[in-house]
Amino acid sequence: MDLVNSLIFVGTEGKYHDHEGNGKYITKLLNETENIKADFSRDYNVLADGLDTYHTVLFYTDVGELTQTQETSLLNYIRSGGGFFGLHTAAASFRESEGYHSMLNGFFNGHSPYMDFTVSISDTDHPITSGLSDFEAKDELYYLKHNPDSSHHLMHAYDHTKDETHVMAFHHIFGEGKVFYFALGHDMAVLENPSFQEIIRRGTLWVANRI
Repeated sequence: MDLVNSLIFVGTEGKYHDHEGNGKYITKLLNETENIKADFSRDYNVLADGLDTYHTVLFYTDVGELTQTQETSLLNYIRSGGGFFGLHTAAASFRESEGYHSMLNGFFNGHSPYMDFTVSISDTDHPITSGLSDFEAKDELYYLKHNPDSSHHLMHAYDHTKDETHVMAFHHIFGEGKVFYFALGHDMAVLENPSFQEIIRRGTLWVANRI
């Protein structure tokens, strides 16, 4: 398998997550994965003129603003075949950027209390989830503004506080690029979860067209 060059891009505007620390942890995890080389960045300028050297970009961001140039460059990168992996607060980022959220097909619409819940596998045949079992997680259970007809669902979770089931992971194609979104990722309690880590690895390889 050819080496996957992946960019882990974090935002630092959020108040409730350690984006820098968690992002560096994810970068280390991916660098310890065979056939993946990951770089960490907080520099928004890379979105405008530095994506061409990467096969994938993982957004672990919150709030923030994209300039028109940065948004256009990112979307063109994905349309041209670059892989995009949105994690957790990526759905709560760049709230004025309609093109970004149209690409992601997800917009943060609240979350449950921080709690334990079960993540259930919706599609056991997909390369990201093949062989994985339902698993327990401690995290925020995200609610999203999301068009279920535009994406393929891979995982879901039941929120007993609202008696509702919500999508936790989905994918679709944007232009020629693959897009994968995974709603978990609040703090180290879930980042250290082996199932979470395996999904991070597989998601990166999948959007890079390696699995």
